[in-house]
Amino acid sequence: MTSRCSDEAAARSDPMLGTAPPQQDWLLVEHPGPWPVTAPFGADLPTALLRELGHPQLRTLFIRRHGREGAADRMAGPRRWYRCDPAGLRTGIWERPEDLLLSLEQHAGEPYDAPLLLVCTHGVHDVCCAVKGRPVAEALSARWPDATYECSHVGGDRFAPNVLLLPDLACYAQLSPGGAVTTIESHLSGRVDPTWLRGVAGLHPAEQVALGAVLERWGPVAIDAATPQLRDQVGLLDEGRWTVDVLGTDPVPAQVRVVVDSSRRAEARLTCRAARPTRALQWDVVSVDPEGSWDGAAPA
Repeated sequence: MTSRCSDEAAARSDPMLGTAPPQQDWLLVEHPGPWPVTAPFGADLPTALLRELGHPQLRTLFIRRHGREGAADRMAGPRRWYRCDPAGLRTGIWERPEDLLLSLEQHAGEPYDAPLLLVCTHGVHDVCCAVKGRPVAEALSARWPDATYECSHVGGDRFAPNVLLLPDLACYAQLSPGGAVTTIESHLSGRVDPTWLRGVAGLHPAEQVALGAVLERWGPVAIDAATPQLRDQVGLLDEGRWTVDVLGTDPVPAQVRVVVDSSRRAEARLTCRAARPTRALQWDVVSVDPEGSWDGAAPA
C-alpha cells in the first residue's frame, strides 16, 4: 500500500494550528477544469494577468462545483468570480480573462452575504487532496449545495482534507466527511471547535496559535469573539518566542496574553510530491494568562 503524506503526518501527530495560509485577500475564479499542477498558472489565465491581479499577495484559486458533469458547457459560458478581502465578499461574472481585473475595483460586482466553503481537491498537486478532499466536498455539497466549491491548492497537503471558510478565513483540516459537516455546522452557528482548526488565514502563525489556545480555553464561541495582536518577538522563526495579546468579548476575557515558542521539527516528507524531507515549523503555547494575572510584562 502506498504511503501518503497525510497519513504520515497523522501518524506523527504533526500539529496543525498555526499553518493556515498567510493571505487575507482572495480571488476565486470559477474554472471547471482541468487544473494544471501549477494552477492558477498554466491554465487559460495569462501569467501577466495573474501578476497584475497581485498573485500571490492576492491569492487566486480556481473553484468548481463538486462533480464534473457539464464541465465543458460551463467552461464555454460565463463563469463566476468571488473576491474576499477585509471589506467582505463580492461576486461577479467573467467571460474573458481580462474581465477579472474588475474584481480589483472596490465596488465591482455585487455583495455576497452568505459563507463560502472551499475544499481543496487539487489531486495533480497532491494526491491526498483528491483522495481525502473529494469525499468531504461531496458531503458539504449535499448539506450546503450553493455554498460549497472544490478549489485548487491552498497549502497544507499533509493535513488533507483542507477546508477554507470565507469570509471568516478559518481553515480546518483532517476532517472525515461526517466530521466536516458537524464541524462546519458548529462554526456557522458561532461555536468553533478548535480540534480541527489549522488557523485563520492572514494572521501571523503565532497569532493563529494564540487564537486557538483562547478558543480552546473559553469556547465554544464564534471565531470573531477573539482578536489576536502580535505584541513582541524575540528570536527568529527557527527558534523564537512570540507574545500575542488576544482581545475578547464575553465569555472570552477582555484581554489575554499568550506566549508562544517556535522551533523546527525533525525532517519529514511534507507533501506526496516532495523531492526531499523538510523541517516544518512547530508552535508551542508556553502560557495563557488573562488580564490581571500579569503586570504588563510578558510572562516568563
